[in-house]
Amino acid sequence: MSEVSDQYYSVELPSKGVFKSKGSKFYGYLFHCEDEESFKVQLDFIKTQESSARHYCWALRIDPEAILERSSDDGEPAHTAGTPILRALLSHNLVNIGCVVVRYFGGTKLGVPGLIEAYGKAAEDAIGENIRVKKWLTEKLILQFSYDQLSYVERMVKQADLHVIERKQGLSLTYTLEVVQSQYEEIKDHFEKNHHITLLPSG
Repeated sequence: MSEVSDQYYSVELPSKGVFKSKGSKFYGYLFHCEDEESFKVQLDFIKTQESSARHYCWALRIDPEAILERSSDDGEPAHTAGTPILRALLSHNLVNIGCVVVRYFGGTKLGVPGLIEAYGKAAEDAIGENIRVKKWLTEKLILQFSYDQLSYVERMVKQADLHVIERKQGLSLTYTLEVVQSQYEEIKDHFEKNHHITLLPSG
């Protein structure tokens, strides 16, 4: 896996965007979610908060390892709402993310181009109001070793800029490392060549 493909972005806090056109108001809600169930909970909450809206159109992208994408036009003409919202998420490489755009009808029809612009811009505004957080696809690497190997392991951790999730001390030391996927095999092979270090299953 290349360095680019194991990198993505997400958000941690929710944000709200606004777009207005010919009397219609479009409110974009952007939020973190990691599965369809948590997305549905937040969608239902938005519907409760914006109970008099005409449409609740949305898109989501979850699971950075095997990206799942879903979208809904919620009664708007096909591909005029969910698709432009999803396109906005894609253009910013956002994953584990949901975006709901709520529409209050202003009495004037916008037509297909107008709807595509409105839903896309409401989503873009919500993204612009947030802070993207860079993430990487990672795997766990668990090492067990003697105290004699401590300085060597710590040196490797520093040189490779590895994140130590957990350090356990006992008769021996056990480190749980978080390794970027594109570097995993190289780091794993390096530790495997040291016969004083045991690699434990991470499952």
